[in-house]
Amino acid sequence: MSEPVGTIHDLGYKRYVGTRGSAGTRWLVVMRNQVAMSWKTWWRFKAALGLAVIATFVAGGVMFILKDRTVQGMGMIGGIATRMADAALPKSIEWFTRIAFLVSLTIGARVVAGDMQSGAFTFYFSRSLRPRDYVLGKLAGMVVVMSLIMLAGPLLLAIAHLGLSETTDELVAALPVLPKALAIGALGTLAFAAVPLGFSALIPNVRHAMALWAAYYLVFGLMMSMIGRFSTGWVGALDLATALESFTFDTFHLELFRGRSAHVPPVAAVVSLLGHAALALAVLGFKVRRAHSAGVGGAS
Repeated sequence: MSEPVGTIHDLGYKRYVGTRGSAGTRWLVVMRNQVAMSWKTWWRFKAALGLAVIATFVAGGVMFILKDRTVQGMGMIGGIATRMADAALPKSIEWFTRIAFLVSLTIGARVVAGDMQSGAFTFYFSRSLRPRDYVLGKLAGMVVVMSLIMLAGPLLLAIAHLGLSETTDELVAALPVLPKALAIGALGTLAFAAVPLGFSALIPNVRHAMALWAAYYLVFGLMMSMIGRFSTGWVGALDLATALESFTFDTFHLELFRGRSAHVPPVAAVVSLLGHAALALAVLGFKVRRAHSAGVGGAS
């Protein structure tokens, strides 16, 4: 009697034969997902982007209308005068900063806390995603979103500023405005993309994380800014908005238009912005690695 022979039936399974991406590109998937989720609802990012567009057009209009007007500094050596058009870009940073905070509150402060609260870490890490891929992907996604606010606006205004040049000599003299706008926009983008992520990682509750970030930025920041107005030290740099605005006025040499803004040494302003971002990323990395090692996922 012969032994029964087993029959294997084809159930329609077919192995994956597409292109396999390297492990080093996994963060790109997280980044694309972050950008897509940010763009999904109008009230999170689209409305803020509309406000940024309006601020850009208004600043550009002021730049064009007041291109021939100058303001004289009281008691300044040599009677130095500054064109009103030259102040349009630096003064617009205040509005871009406010819009960036709105985006950071509705998106940035929700990212990690939302993943913790919904249990999304289990999905991420079960797909062999490393903690550094998650951190880099989320940061890159926020940088892309925030750059449309903090970087694109100032850069467009810088280009418009160059367009006001009537001669080649004026154009060449105005060229430094481009790297200045890029530097200010890059610092603002990094700060408002990274710092909310750090606060989001502190508390696994979306509402509490948003409240904590808002309290730090609005309450603590306002306190430091007020103290900085009555001193010439570095205290005012602890407020992100004050640090960025003060650095902007120093970069463009526009003391006449500083107004009541606290004077923060440029070095202190840059150290504060970069230090805030570095500390936030350290907190984010620590919390994600802790969740990964605690058994939320099993990637290696």
